[in-house]
Amino acid sequence: MNSSQPWRMIRLLILSELLWALGEGLFFYLIPVYVQELGAAPQQIGLVIGVAELILALLYLPAGWVADRLRYKPLMLGGWLAGLVGALGMAGAADWRMLIPGLTLYLMSGYCLPIIHAYVARMVGPIPLERVFPLLSASYALGGLLTPAAGGWLAQHWGMRRVLGLSAGLFLLSTVVALFLPMDPPPERSAHPTMREIWKGIPWPFGLALLALFTVSQVGLVLLPNFLQHVGGWTKAHLGLFASLQALGIIGLGPLLGRWDEGRARPLGLVGAWGLGWMGFMLLLIGFRYFPVVMGAMAFLGGIYAGYSLAAARILRLASHETRATSSAMVHTARSLALALAAPMAGFLFALQPAYPLWVALLSLPLAIGGAFWAGTLGQRVEAIPSGSGLEANRRGL
Repeated sequence: MNSSQPWRMIRLLILSELLWALGEGLFFYLIPVYVQELGAAPQQIGLVIGVAELILALLYLPAGWVADRLRYKPLMLGGWLAGLVGALGMAGAADWRMLIPGLTLYLMSGYCLPIIHAYVARMVGPIPLERVFPLLSASYALGGLLTPAAGGWLAQHWGMRRVLGLSAGLFLLSTVVALFLPMDPPPERSAHPTMREIWKGIPWPFGLALLALFTVSQVGLVLLPNFLQHVGGWTKAHLGLFASLQALGIIGLGPLLGRWDEGRARPLGLVGAWGLGWMGFMLLLIGFRYFPVVMGAMAFLGGIYAGYSLAAARILRLASHETRATSSAMVHTARSLALALAAPMAGFLFALQPAYPLWVALLSLPLAIGGAFWAGTLGQRVEAIPSGSGLEANRRGL
């Protein structure tokens, strides 16, 4: 592979992700409002979104298992097309029941995320994944930095159907860019691995450690806007600003933290990401009424979201070649399951005392970080990524 080809592939993928983030940012945060406008009750809104998210969580691992046996690019493009069709379906829905297929298809298009990670690992050449994945994540965060506010204004003046139509146009441009990505070679197989070999090639301890880490952090994050509004006294306008500060944290911290993990046996950048998140929770508990303190805390919490791309990079260093997409799917499955587990826990704790979710996250994170550090350390048995490949020396966001 020519030395310039990996960077060309990365630039195309960054542009495609940026366009997709611009489209998604226009409407994604308004989906519950749109479902309500189409006649759904609050319980029905939760059911529609929850079922679609559960289907996606169950889809990740089977999709990864299939992808490890084929070329990645065609399966990736299937995700782009599913999201595009889903957005068009939502735009054309006459009532909330007709919205369900489009919304479900759109959310299910996220199955391609672990396949994208595996594709990058196959095509990146000498460039470390710890450098590439944070760049992809930052480009997605950049695309969604200002579009939620713009989408709200457009929805107010144009209506959600036109906003979704505009988003679909951006998705189409993103898909066209993705078509120019180079085709990856077929998977190399000198012999067909047995199920036992496949099972051994998946870093299950690290996947379980990530599930614990993601769940603990989500306990503190899932109702954070409610805490800031009801206890801190901040308005919705402030909450939008705080969300943008989180995105800035992802953009600024991700590439820096990724450099810490490059070529290291120990996941120092990953630990640093959640360590910054721990500092963010601590600052919020101390100074949730003080604007500069909350601003700094929200930027630090962006480190947690930047850490997801580092988790994806680390698991690909631990996995065998034959299980890259399946192993990457573990990260996304853990992320979805963590939200499903954390939401009711946070709700119960919040009802007892609004600060309890933050206290639980603050007290539990050090132990969860230690588990991920131990399980994510490369051992002697990890020989899957050969020397010179660059791998030993980021709602759809990568």
